[in-house]
Amino acid sequence: MLLDRLICWFWDLPCWAALARVCRAAAKRRAVCAAAVFLPVFFVPSALLLHSGTLVLANGRPLGLVEEADTLSAAVAEIEQSAGALAGGEYTLPVCIETKPSYALEDQFLTGDTLKAELIDASGELDTLAVISVDGEQAGVCRSADEAQALLDRVKAQYTTATDEDADFLQEVRVDNVVAQTSLVSDFGALYSTLSPRLDVTATRSVTYTEEIPYETITRENDQLDQTYRATVQEGCAGEAVVTAEIETVDGQEHGRTILARTVLSDARNEIVEVGTRNVGIGTGEFSVPLTSYTFTSAFKWRWGRLHGGVDLAVGEGTPVYAADNGKVIVAEDSGNGYGNYIILDHQNGFKTLYGHNSELLVSVGDVVAKGDRIALSGNTGNSTGPHLHFEIQVNDEKVDPQQYLTLS
Repeated sequence: MLLDRLICWFWDLPCWAALARVCRAAAKRRAVCAAAVFLPVFFVPSALLLHSGTLVLANGRPLGLVEEADTLSAAVAEIEQSAGALAGGEYTLPVCIETKPSYALEDQFLTGDTLKAELIDASGELDTLAVISVDGEQAGVCRSADEAQALLDRVKAQYTTATDEDADFLQEVRVDNVVAQTSLVSDFGALYSTLSPRLDVTATRSVTYTEEIPYETITRENDQLDQTYRATVQEGCAGEAVVTAEIETVDGQEHGRTILARTVLSDARNEIVEVGTRNVGIGTGEFSVPLTSYTFTSAFKWRWGRLHGGVDLAVGEGTPVYAADNGKVIVAEDSGNGYGNYIILDHQNGFKTLYGHNSELLVSVGDVVAKGDRIALSGNTGNSTGPHLHFEIQVNDEKVDPQQYLTLS
């Protein structure tokens, strides 16, 4: 009951009647109605979406707003550090920067990269340049990464063709974008002349070509035929193959080749040559020592006022003497002079050998001997101070040092 009376009293207060009259009067005016609708619907939400920030001005020109003041200081520091590093010293951004507090919607604030771009543009002397480095050492500065790549491509083009793949440099080459003064940009032609000799270009290319397959010559010996016999039984014929290969080049020169595929079009046919081996006294051109054991006592040299034209090999009298190579006996007699009983073999290839001071000769003129055949017994005949073999080698009838052709110990 008490609550009911209290509500009736509050409802009957005269202020409510006055408020009702004011509302009815305001409702008759459109401006007031519009304000009443706009304020709660538009203004209040917009006020809630606005964020406080900082307006950045460069030389009095607004660049935009940033939400955090640190964004501005970080952008300036990054620009100055980059420009100073390339210039080789400290650098100060030549821009008068001012800031003012302001408000804006969240999507109206500048990012750090956008602010950097605005500051670079405001400087009037900076730009984003491309630095080329070779093995970690700065080589030059281009206006853009595209210009740097064009320069490097021009260097590669010296040593590559349209069919080359994987063209690259042996050296480590980098292109880095940096903010710096445009006055540091290198002249394109001068930079090309500097870089070209410093860089080695590697590339690979696939090639297909026809390759000749060489034939072999097979020698078939026949001991029933003389040494002078030689005849071709079957003519040789080269084969042919198609080869696909990958060629590695360095500065345009082949550095390696990998065979990828090889297809034989025709096989090679070997040449067959029949040669006679029956000895007719033609030497092999390789000599053996004419004794099995000996003592080397005198060399090919000037001795007692004249040339000693051979070597002396001391050996007991009656020791077998052997032919140093295949040959024909053209002398077998007592010389009547210093050689005593001696033999000369003509090897019919420009060489002759002489065997002197023998006690007995076992061959006669006209005999054909084989390398290693026994031809005499050693002795002490002629001008000799003791039993030994005097051995000579003659080339086109000129005496030469036998030690050029065989080893004596």
